[in-house]
Amino acid sequence: MNQDINNYEILLINDSSPDNSQTIIDEYVKKYPNIVKGYIKENGGLGDTRNYAIPYAKGQYLMFVDSDDYIKEYSLKKLISLMKEKDLDILVFDFIKVYDDKKFIHEKSMNDISLTDYILSTPNACNKIFKRLLFLDNNIMFPTRIWYEDLAIIPSLAQYTNKIGYINEGIYFYQFRNNSIMNQNKYNPKILDMIDAIDNLRKHFNNCFLEELEYLSLQHLFYGSALKLLPLKRYKELDKCLCNHKKFYDHWNQNKYYLAKPKLYKLFCYLLSKRKFTLARWLLFFKDYLLKRS
Repeated sequence: MNQDINNYEILLINDSSPDNSQTIIDEYVKKYPNIVKGYIKENGGLGDTRNYAIPYAKGQYLMFVDSDDYIKEYSLKKLISLMKEKDLDILVFDFIKVYDDKKFIHEKSMNDISLTDYILSTPNACNKIFKRLLFLDNNIMFPTRIWYEDLAIIPSLAQYTNKIGYINEGIYFYQFRNNSIMNQNKYNPKILDMIDAIDNLRKHFNNCFLEELEYLSLQHLFYGSALKLLPLKRYKELDKCLCNHKKFYDHWNQNKYYLAKPKLYKLFCYLLSKRKFTLARWLLFFKDYLLKRS
């Protein structure tokens, strides 16, 4: 509520939460009736909740804020000014990770203002402000009831974008909890939703940015899935992710983005491609050991 513009709205969507969320929503709607709007819907997950909200938004621009996160105070005026001044379709900003011990870490989102860098950067919906019509005019919808719904859609917006921008400033405060769905140390079959996310992204790209799409598949189905599944010794599930990637990309090791990666990254991917999972696990352990020593 601590912002520096008056003409904005906050849509609070209750995805049939079983707790006292609706009571909190009602309190804010009553306290700020000109700004806060409350809605309740049948449970459908994060992607479905965002899809539900977009048609109700009346503003020119959209931001997404997950339920336990928050944005920087007095930041909207700057964001809106940049969007209007540069006629941007998307403006990317940085995360501030907030840990359980109240430690704050600034995490950079991009390196360069280009569509290519946008595609390869963090695929989250929450560290960006969008023109609302980008979703409505192109019938963009998040997939429902899967994890990684951001990855399934956000990179593909580049093909509908004339101009993007980036500011190296921490605007979005992300509560990084040890028990969050993206940070679990026990196996959950929803990890394999990564396959559906990449499949969905492949359909949306419509034969453009092919090398970037190949690298995203490598980064998530090869590298990313291994980081989650190797420590749990879920080799069968990891093999499923690897096979899905190689089904579409036989020559991934010739990708220009892969070739620019460090030797340790390439060695890790090579071991995965040869199904040397035990060696790959030891490489992960060795890397973590070095990081803790440094």
